[in-house]
Amino acid sequence: MPSRIRAGINPAPTETTPMGLKPSRKRIRLPLPSYELGNAFFITIDTHLRHPWFGLHAELATEAQRLLLQLSLNRGSKIYAWCIMPDHIHLLLLDKNVVDFVRLFKGAMTQQARVTEKGRRLWQRSFHDHGLRKEEDLEDAARYIWENPVRKRIVDHARNYVWSGSLVWAQWRDFFGLGETQHVN
Repeated sequence: MPSRIRAGINPAPTETTPMGLKPSRKRIRLPLPSYELGNAFFITIDTHLRHPWFGLHAELATEAQRLLLQLSLNRGSKIYAWCIMPDHIHLLLLDKNVVDFVRLFKGAMTQQARVTEKGRRLWQRSFHDHGLRKEEDLEDAARYIWENPVRKRIVDHARNYVWSGSLVWAQWRDFFGLGETQHVN
């Protein structure tokens, strides 16, 4: 058996496993019921090859924001925080089925992107997720999302970034006062 298989690294697509079977793609999702337990998830959806779709096409960022709001209303979801960066999107989401929410969102956005840049893929396959544990604070996770444009030096203050928001905390921008520590109510 090749050492790459024993080490847990997926073999190259042309190789086969010892029984002559093609290797399967590594599973990165939790079991589906994990996404249906009523936990908030920190989600990151990357664009394909980190192409700056939303940085190059403001109309796609606007559409992504509109679609997040529409899906949330239609599904009864809670979006605690979102941030649409040039090449990825962060969400802090509570939904009855997080995988389904992301699938619907990516599918609808793909249709919009095909009109904007024909022949270029919008999304990287799948998405990254982290289910918040009881000891993890929603406010801290939300603040981390909203401060992403500051860490990337796109804006000086999180409250100034137009592609961020919350459907739970309407006054989230007040969360970022001038140096003082404030909490979301």
